[in-house]
Amino acid sequence: MSRPLFISWKRYQRRSDVLAEALGAEIVWRPHRASGKLLRPYDYFAHATEDLKLLRARRPPFVVVQAQPHLPALAPNLARVPYVVDAHNGQFQSWWRKVPGTEAILRGARLVLTHTREADEIAHDVFPGLRTLVVHDPLREIPPAPPRDWVFVVATAAPDEPMEVLFDAIEALPEVTFATTAPLHRLSAPLRERAERLPNLTTFGFLDLPDYEATVAAARAVVVLTTREATQPSGACEALSAGRPLVLSHTRTTEALFGSFATLVDNRADTLAAGVRKALEEDAGMAGRLAAARRAWLDRTEVELAALRSHMSAGAAR
Repeated sequence: MSRPLFISWKRYQRRSDVLAEALGAEIVWRPHRASGKLLRPYDYFAHATEDLKLLRARRPPFVVVQAQPHLPALAPNLARVPYVVDAHNGQFQSWWRKVPGTEAILRGARLVLTHTREADEIAHDVFPGLRTLVVHDPLREIPPAPPRDWVFVVATAAPDEPMEVLFDAIEALPEVTFATTAPLHRLSAPLRERAERLPNLTTFGFLDLPDYEATVAAARAVVVLTTREATQPSGACEALSAGRPLVLSHTRTTEALFGSFATLVDNRADTLAAGVRKALEEDAGMAGRLAAARRAWLDRTEVELAALRSHMSAGAAR
């Protein structure tokens, strides 16, 4: 029997990568070809056509697709291949939940994976009775790297990332060097120009996975910001995987998931700057707390993955 497939219409996304590995699935990346959002539907049509051909050739026992968008599930739905939707928060907390066909695609899945208890509640509020399972991000160890003198900011310039607050805090910490792979071209012109003028901010652009992991592992601390509730930031899991001090936006979800070791801050420049200073001062004493948090995370996630594997095995046997 062929391996399961994991289809992600992204250039790369760490949760998809580690979840596919944990499930023994072959991952299929389909990065955007269109440079502008107006041309994105042509990408979607091309990706769906390629997916349909692949599924008909392989006939995998099941397929996992990353959403949003939910559109990668079109091919397995049409090919009558059992599928699971790994639903990121935007699927339920943005306009994607209202796109025609969304509910039919999600209800046609054997399971919809949500990332946190809070996100699961939101999914059920939007689509009552939806078959869901909470699976937190699996962790894959990021090996140590020679230390570098930077605080690494994990950011994608997404709408829920308070970039102006970040730049205010960087400006308030001229003695600290920051680095990021954030795509500054996605920012408004004033914000982009401001970021480019910051003397203590280095921007790398997109890095291949080994270089990216080495950048995270080399950091004095990792910063991850979000304004969205019920979000389990992948960057926070990367900091835990690399054993690096973490400065993270304070929400109910981040407190429950990362509060045992992370420095949690409000999305204000003064508290963020103070949080970075605190994390840098506490770096030497973090090893024990990070190891305990990592162990607890791994134990919980293995239980969740076992439930997912059991469900899909039962479905494949029918």
